[in-house]
Amino acid sequence: MDGEHTVIFIHGLGDSPEAWNHQVNHLPAGFTGMAIRIPGLRAGDEISGEFSLPAASAGILSELDHRGVDNFHLCGLSLGAMIALQIAIDHPERVRSLTLAAGQVTPPRTVMRTQTAIMRLVPARLIARSGLRKPQLLSVLRGVAKVDFSTRLAEVTAPTLVLCGSRDRANLPAARALAAGIPDTDLHIIGGAGHQVNTQKPELFTSALNGFLVERF
Repeated sequence: MDGEHTVIFIHGLGDSPEAWNHQVNHLPAGFTGMAIRIPGLRAGDEISGEFSLPAASAGILSELDHRGVDNFHLCGLSLGAMIALQIAIDHPERVRSLTLAAGQVTPPRTVMRTQTAIMRLVPARLIARSGLRKPQLLSVLRGVAKVDFSTRLAEVTAPTLVLCGSRDRANLPAARALAAGIPDTDLHIIGGAGHQVNTQKPELFTSALNGFLVERF
């Protein structure tokens, strides 16, 4: 299938593909959207080894291969943004454009250790409300803590849009670092939005994404 006008959306941790419904349903004429679930992040999924971005990326590419999508536009939020960045670096021939929302370059190690320690103490029944089991969540946090894209940003060849909410203080420095390190990048800060920028300000997010796609393609 010719996927050059297909936008693949990758959700964040604790989200689902449905978080992208507004964006999928309001793409510009000529574009189609497809929201993909990150492999291994459903409550009923079996855990096979530790979570890693390369493994998650491979799982998503396998799903796209199964659907016959060869090349595509990528849009990811938070964890989904890091997976999208991994795909764009490792498989540049498949990625037509890249949109990174609330992404990271090198997640703050101290913050990640603190978050992991806290989550170990949280009852499993509370974590289950996010759609994950506790071992899955802890595995993701350990995997994300190892991420470091700082020396690889220049390898991205796709035109890139970096988005971040103005109230997402934890990710604003990373948004600026992504924009500075990736060669062909537009940076757009969405006023009044926090981390879940795609659902908190869906119209503004969609406007920025669609404007980028129409202008570049």
